[in-house]
Amino acid sequence: MNDPGLDKPISSGAKKVEKGKEYDSEQDDDLEEDQTFMDPSRWWFASTAFPLIAGTFGPMASAFNINALVQHWRVTIPPGGTEEHGIDVPDPPL
Repeated sequence: MNDPGLDKPISSGAKKVEKGKEYDSEQDDDLEEDQTFMDPSRWWFASTAFPLIAGTFGPMASAFNINALVQHWRVTIPPGGTEEHGIDVPDPPL
């Protein structure tokens, strides 16, 4: 029933489950090793990539905001027409 060469790992895993052990210290070491391996890349992302992304999109958002205040963006679309041929609607007076 078992694949060739897996009898020992399967039986040892079954014994651990029967004893109530979920994992052993070797797995803890592997998890800790993985965590220490990922720490530098997470730190780089948090300290370099995230500010670069925010520094890029922040001014773009401000430019779109200014553009929306300056341009007339409301359009009346005639029946059977498209948005390209719409009539600009000026902003109401303050």
